[in-house]
Amino acid sequence: MEQDVLPLPKTYLILMIIMTFITLGAYIGFWFLKRKKHFQSINQQHYIPFRWWVVATIYLVISLLLALVGELIFTPYGLVHIESLEFILVYFFLALLYFSIFRVKELLEEFEGLEINKYLLFIFHIFYLQYKINRYLSEVNQERFHEQTA
Repeated sequence: MEQDVLPLPKTYLILMIIMTFITLGAYIGFWFLKRKKHFQSINQQHYIPFRWWVVATIYLVISLLLALVGELIFTPYGLVHIESLEFILVYFFLALLYFSIFRVKELLEEFEGLEINKYLLFIFHIFYLQYKINRYLSEVNQERFHEQTA
């Protein structure tokens, strides 16, 4: 791969959506962590808090497990305490998500001049980012194909 090509993997959007629903959102943390070295190789200046993504991903996995087997382990009183803690942590997770996606937006716009709509990004977050990445990679591959056949 050349230096001028975006070093991010192409991922099927439908698979991302399915994985996000199956894992009740935990896939979002995995998405950021899997692309850590790619984002850092593009530019170190736009700080994305990957350490907090590790914490958030662990929280999301534990939350998923508690949703599945929490009633078997805890009393109703214990579940109320856990739900109140989760209520607070959800806002932390949302703040981390939106901070990170807008940092990635800045990074992608500066690196390759991609135009990313901030409203669509706010609504569809990682799915919209991956759509733009996939589209960019497809365009680059088409240009290379045309260059090789010409």
